[in-house]
Amino acid sequence: MARAGEINAPNIRAAGTSIAHRGTYVSFARHFGEANELRDPIRIEIEAGAELIKVALSGWNEGTRPQNAPEIPFNEKLLSVAVDEAHKAGFKIACHANDPASRRIAAHAGVDSLEHGMYLGPGDLEAMANNKSFLVSTMSVWDAMLYYAHAVDWPEARKKRAEDLKQGSRAAVIGAVRAGVQLALGTDAGGGAARHGRIAREAELMVECGLEPRDALIAATSSASKLIGENERGTIEKGKIADLVLLDANPLENISALRLIAGVFQGGRRVA
Repeated sequence: MARAGEINAPNIRAAGTSIAHRGTYVSFARHFGEANELRDPIRIEIEAGAELIKVALSGWNEGTRPQNAPEIPFNEKLLSVAVDEAHKAGFKIACHANDPASRRIAAHAGVDSLEHGMYLGPGDLEAMANNKSFLVSTMSVWDAMLYYAHAVDWPEARKKRAEDLKQGSRAAVIGAVRAGVQLALGTDAGGGAARHGRIAREAELMVECGLEPRDALIAATSSASKLIGENERGTIEKGKIADLVLLDANPLENISALRLIAGVFQGGRRVA
């Protein structure tokens, strides 16, 4: 309805339900156990109208790990099956990975994007650059966690986890820039402490990692559009869809100008 102009709403390119190995991640994911069970959830998501595929690599939930089972059951072989199935159908595949073992698997698998990616090492980033995988670092996750940690006085263990995520995330972004990995801006809003409407803060965090404001803006616009296959959006060019944000200051001089929104245009029509 938004794309038809019938309601004022964002254009959403939805992944549907995340796909994860049985015994891991969240209860509402589509779970599988073996390679021959993995292709069906992907096909079901596509048939249900998903516009890209989202898989989640994670360790075992408490009390679910079988004896002698690997730390991350969604291993390299299984992820290659998921990548193959998604790409064969012409779909992009995004991969949640926020622990050292998961990100190592995801970085080498040829996924289109790796979400979170804390603790990525030089070899991982080299593989991502070679595979043309994007890093969507979602630094808003730990940034929001640190805010609430101090606002409501979280236990020291939770504060330390947030600080560790910060260090691992910043190091990954800095390393990604050096390795030539493509960055796309994303916040993980709705998935944890991060909230919607705070894209400007994510861009600020990118600049704090050493990116030029121009590069943070590219990550939020043309690179993000390229990642999800929205080729008619992301840049201001003749013939492209005029989705625009007008600002009261120049973000190339100060990235925080993204907070000073003067107008929003969707498809050339002013909506805010």
